[in-house]
Amino acid sequence: MNRKHIILVLLVAALATVFACKSVETTSAMLHNQTGNYEDAIVQAKLGLEKKPNDAEACFQLGISYSYTEEMALSYKYFMMAAQLDPNKQKLTEDNIKSNWARHFNAGIAEFQGENLEGAAVEFEECVDADPRQIKGWLNLAKAYNSLAAEDSMYWEKSYLVADTLMVLITEEEQDYGKVLELVGKVLIVKGETDKAYEIFERLMRDDPVNAEIIEKVGNQYLLDKEWENAVKFFQMASDGRRATETESFDLYYNLGVCHLRLDQFLLSADSFQNSLIIEPENKAAHYSLLLAYYSGEFWDESIMQGQIFTEKFPDDAKGWQILSLSFSKKGMKIKAEEAARKYQEITGG
Repeated sequence: MNRKHIILVLLVAALATVFACKSVETTSAMLHNQTGNYEDAIVQAKLGLEKKPNDAEACFQLGISYSYTEEMALSYKYFMMAAQLDPNKQKLTEDNIKSNWARHFNAGIAEFQGENLEGAAVEFEECVDADPRQIKGWLNLAKAYNSLAAEDSMYWEKSYLVADTLMVLITEEEQDYGKVLELVGKVLIVKGETDKAYEIFERLMRDDPVNAEIIEKVGNQYLLDKEWENAVKFFQMASDGRRATETESFDLYYNLGVCHLRLDQFLLSADSFQNSLIIEPENKAAHYSLLLAYYSGEFWDESIMQGQIFTEKFPDDAKGWQILSLSFSKKGMKIKAEEAARKYQEITGG
């Protein structure tokens, strides 16, 4: 007998030994999987489990079959059962789970890049079914849902559920901890749970003050929505972070001043505008807003002082002369009020 024949005999003998340890149904499932008859393999493997509920190989074969029929949740279920029943299969089952996860994760990224958001959502749904332990899958699924929700609000409900799952899975040691908190916080804001969102962003700030920029963006959205109190809360949090990282921002202080002004919190408003002017001393909008805060709050001395600064820096701006004239009048300074009024009339032609 030549060498090739000897090897063939040994292989056949080895397979016979393997199959001999299996039920007929499980052996049949293995053969069906090898030939690509996955539906038949599923039928046989299930029959094998009916005869022997602890048959790890039958579970493993079901994991293989469901991988090819794109039923990721069932594939994961049976791979995990196989590993639990037979610890020797743990590496093999994990390799198969990782392969299923990576296939759908990469497909989801490709759909995202191709701007097919619905396709991306489908792939990431399969991805989290393939391995629900992996945070990156859930994170990208939430991103897909959030993007789709801009056109179809029904996706917000799905996004809420994913956000809940992420908060259960995430730990501070995870690489994506910051990204998860940012996304969950934004979802809670859309959901109207501002207090919970605030707590999430506080955690994000404690994790790294550099995240102040993210929190500032949240405040900006509240500002656009004219929700002044919520905007103030997030702007103040962001300002703490920016001070800690020495990255203070003119826009942050200016927008905070606008919100305080809208809330009739005039001294706080003036304080914010003064902080913005430390960063940009010649900014016209900030100088005028500071003047408006003093005048609106009836701080006539401060209003006169700031009005004089404003009209000196921007003498062609009629609004400054008008507020300065009114401020002088409030203090009973009639002559100066008339002088400022004349300047206003000269500029406006009135």
